[in-house]
Amino acid sequence: MEMRHAKGEGLWNGKAFKVIIMAAGMSRRFGGNKLLTGFHGRPLADWIFKAVEAAGCEPGDVTVVWHDPSVAVLSEVYGYNTCYNAAPEEGQSVSVRLGIEAAGAARAYLFLTADQPLLSGQTIAGMLSAFPLGKGKIMMASWRGKVGNPVIFDAEFKSELLELTGDTGGRRIIKLH
Repeated sequence: MEMRHAKGEGLWNGKAFKVIIMAAGMSRRFGGNKLLTGFHGRPLADWIFKAVEAAGCEPGDVTVVWHDPSVAVLSEVYGYNTCYNAAPEEGQSVSVRLGIEAAGAARAYLFLTADQPLLSGQTIAGMLSAFPLGKGKIMMASWRGKVGNPVIFDAEFKSELLELTGDTGGRRIIKLH
């Protein structure tokens, strides 16, 4: 099911979200850039780009943090903003920081990894619409009892996210709160 919304309206009740797609991984175990590998006839990363589009996210509110120029080219087809990560070997924290800085001010940040081809636009839209109604300031997706990403952080955690180092995403912050 594809969800489309007119500019300025949507499921998010006026909440100013920025979407950050982390697509700068080194794919060491894979042996090459897995985001460009075909999955059911399309590059792996294209599936998440399409899911974000199907969720009704405005292209100008989406930033893709990349290392391989081919990923940037693919994301630009959707009109997404791009941000180059020159040091992906330093870990996820670099992509988190670069993504927030490139995305700009927001009331909340949704982080996704680009290697989730089965994540649907409906799931993303559901998280975005439920976030303002939730009791917490951090929301994580779960599958069969295991939590993971996408993750939404309220902007109150922005400074903590910008202070992350190494190959850690927001899990440290999640554990603290």
